Amino acid sequence: MATTQMKLAADQFDLMAVGSKTIEIRLHDPKRQSIQVGDTIRFVNLADASQVLEKRVRGHRLFPTFAALYHAYSPVSVGSQPQMVQATYTIYTIEQERRWGTMAIEV
Repeated sequence: MATTQMKLAADQFDLMAVGSKTIEIRLHDPKRQSIQVGDTIRFVNLADASQVLEKRVRGHRLFPTFAALYHAYSPVSVGSQPQMVQATYTIYTIEQERRWGTMAIEV
């Protein structure tokens, strides 16, 4: 099993640490296409890189858009508020979304 490192904003890191955020949302780009059930994701807090959280991948699902992905899960499980779809486009572009699609990683 492989280990992948990902950075998380402090608020999302905190939600993951307490267990309410169980879905990590990413592009399904080449960097993440190799993630498999059973792999470990090492989440690093962007605000404090000394804070690290390791989670095992329990599953993953692919979606054509972030909107479709967010619609499939409860806001609590994805660590989001209703405006998260638009906020996601400050991290990823619509062109990236169209090219790669999106991925819900269940941890």
